[in-house]
Amino acid sequence: MAEKKEYRIKVQGQLVPVTEEIYLTYYRMKRRELHLEEKDTAHGVFYYSALDTEETNGEDAIPDLLSPRVEDMVVDKLMSQRLRQCIAQLSKDEQNLIFALYYQGKTQMELERETGIKQQTISYRDRQIRLKLKKMMEK
Repeated sequence: MAEKKEYRIKVQGQLVPVTEEIYLTYYRMKRRELHLEEKDTAHGVFYYSALDTEETNGEDAIPDLLSPRVEDMVVDKLMSQRLRQCIAQLSKDEQNLIFALYYQGKTQMELERETGIKQQTISYRDRQIRLKLKKMMEK
């Protein structure tokens, strides 16, 4: 009489009895995984998990290129505050023009219809105010 062969796989450090089908499937997967790792090694693929330590995860070393850098956010905030200070030093008419064009998003043609001032004049004033603000910002 033929003895029935027992199949076992290691799960969390312990041998667990399984069917022949599960045993064969498990070891095919393990061999496939090993084969892919060997191919990656041969092609110079580097895994961030190789940098793992007890304190850190290797993936933490991957830079997040989509999120803004803290330094950039601070510079933007400081520039924004400085720009508001400079705008506050402009005349009321200059402030109103800047507010309409850049904060309300109105076009020069819309302002021409609303105020009766020609679009070319609005464009000229806008350019002059921006040059004035640029000089103020550079101080």
